[in-house]
Amino acid sequence: MKKTNDIYTGTINMKKLLLLTAYCLLLTASAVFADGYLNDPMTIGVGARALGMGKAYVGVAEDGDAVFMNPAGIARSTNPKLSSMYSSLMGDVNYVVLGGVYPYGEKSAIGAGYIGSSVAEIPLTDINGSSLGTGRWGNNVMFLSYGTYLSGLGIKLDRDVLVGGSVKYFSVGGGGNSSVEAGAGTGMNVDLGLLYPVNDYIMLGVNAQNALPASMGAKITHNSGAIDSIQRTVKVGTKITLIGKEGAALSSHDTRKLYGNIDYDYNGSRPGVMHLGAEFWPTSNLAIRAGLDDKDPTAGIGVRISGVEFNYAYHPYSGISENTTHYFSIGYLGEARKREMNISLSEPKDKSVIYQDHVTVKGKVDIKEGDEDAPKGPLTLRLNGANIPVNADGSFSAEVPVENYGKKLVRVEAADTAGNVAVNESRIVRLTSFADVPEGYWAKMPIENNATVGLVQGYPDGNFKPERSLSRAELATLLVRAKGIKLPEGKARQAFKDVKPGFWAAKYIDVAQREGLIKGYPDKSFRPNNVINKAEGIAVMVRFDQLKLAEVDAKPYWDISTSHWAAKYIQAAKDNGMLKFIERNRLRPKEALARAESVEMLGKTSLAGGKIKDLYTWEKGFRPEFTPEQRPQIKAGAGEFAAVQ
Repeated sequence: MKKTNDIYTGTINMKKLLLLTAYCLLLTASAVFADGYLNDPMTIGVGARALGMGKAYVGVAEDGDAVFMNPAGIARSTNPKLSSMYSSLMGDVNYVVLGGVYPYGEKSAIGAGYIGSSVAEIPLTDINGSSLGTGRWGNNVMFLSYGTYLSGLGIKLDRDVLVGGSVKYFSVGGGGNSSVEAGAGTGMNVDLGLLYPVNDYIMLGVNAQNALPASMGAKITHNSGAIDSIQRTVKVGTKITLIGKEGAALSSHDTRKLYGNIDYDYNGSRPGVMHLGAEFWPTSNLAIRAGLDDKDPTAGIGVRISGVEFNYAYHPYSGISENTTHYFSIGYLGEARKREMNISLSEPKDKSVIYQDHVTVKGKVDIKEGDEDAPKGPLTLRLNGANIPVNADGSFSAEVPVENYGKKLVRVEAADTAGNVAVNESRIVRLTSFADVPEGYWAKMPIENNATVGLVQGYPDGNFKPERSLSRAELATLLVRAKGIKLPEGKARQAFKDVKPGFWAAKYIDVAQREGLIKGYPDKSFRPNNVINKAEGIAVMVRFDQLKLAEVDAKPYWDISTSHWAAKYIQAAKDNGMLKFIERNRLRPKEALARAESVEMLGKTSLAGGKIKDLYTWEKGFRPEFTPEQRPQIKAGAGEFAAVQ
């Protein structure tokens, strides 16, 4: 063991080491401890978080302290981070740490840092022990760092490895007299770091501190001409996740985390040093730490509040009670980047028109994990409020009933217990269909649209019978339903002598007569079962839509004279686009009006046209259909996916 001034360097505390350095420089103006140990203030320790874990931090390497412990780790920063620490070692040595990281691009970041240790009021004596007053001395190092993922450099590996480096500028010096000032000097060196994710649970880290040799200019040159090397140290470390699975899209239900860290330092001139540490997060805001720095037990605690972290560390040195030091640090982490989820739907396509009473919903949940300290949790997938299973790769499939006609919304929601949510929706319109209205039938869309919005109905056997002649009773019923008029309670009023109160359409005919939608014959009969001809039907539709009667200067159709009783009605209907289905300019006014023709005209009225336009207005009116009682009807794809989480 080397002995200087009867004080053994292996057991003296840090304060005495610094004082001794200044004293020896004063006497000799040359290097002290040529291995450079005292020229690098990093040997004291960086960051209260790392110190609380026995300095086992090379495999952790996150936050602003990564600049100092392993520059590869700064590439994981997704938002600016700052760290700072101040301590008064043994009450006399001021120790300051400042670090910052800023994301640069999607997979890289830059960083900067400063570490300084200084002591004042050092008693100075000459070789004979005579007092020369007091002096001061300090060691400082500044960092400029860069870290990136290899994939960000275009290098594709099975695991996305992180690499980084720091350029360091050293400055030592002091004052008190010319001899002390002659000991001032500057130098430079570099750190090289690597982080390798072995799997979801283990991270391996390597940091070569002061990697360049003195032959490459990595040394401290003093004003006196003396030259010091800068101690080279290779740090190898690992972080092992003991509780909490990292990096998995559908992770553990437990938000607690426990990490075990192991570091080993090797520099060649002294025995290697082992560092052991553990960090337990019972919640996302509180950390409890313990470690072993070579032979010195350490402990610490951390608190995170709104993106700011407060850390405390307790670190004794070599069992000497006066060397016990308390470290405090504060850092800005920013809000942790949350897990990002996105739902893509392959079926049904948005703005789909369907006829079935069900729809198959297929898609995938894509997940981009956030920061390690961001709360996470298990994924729950809901389709219109009902839980559905999701496969490990995020894909899903389920069949949903669509019981009613009209606008429907398919809503898929993904959520975890940390409050991260993703939503995707598909808007669909289910149209009413009839067995006897085939594809290509000229009035297919008017019939389906009017039936879907509730203006017309088919027969109990599922047919519409589009070519069937429309009776006067059916027309009255159609118009009342189209208006949405509520039928009276009790028995119907007998509006016409031939419509008995027990007739199936008696209430509709009563309402239609009161509302002025229909008229009877001069003999006060209605003749409900008589078919209505085209001229009569057109007149009724014009009155229904309250169209202004037109002046008739020429025949509206070849077979309608200007003096025809319905000419003004027919011209008004034609002018308003109701009669586009008429072919070859022949109306045939005495022919029976077919159900399909009546529906075609009804669809051109302002009331029906507005409802049909609203049916296809995709920007509003879509809601999930299912009540809690209906939701169990949602069926998952058979045998295709894992159990519900």
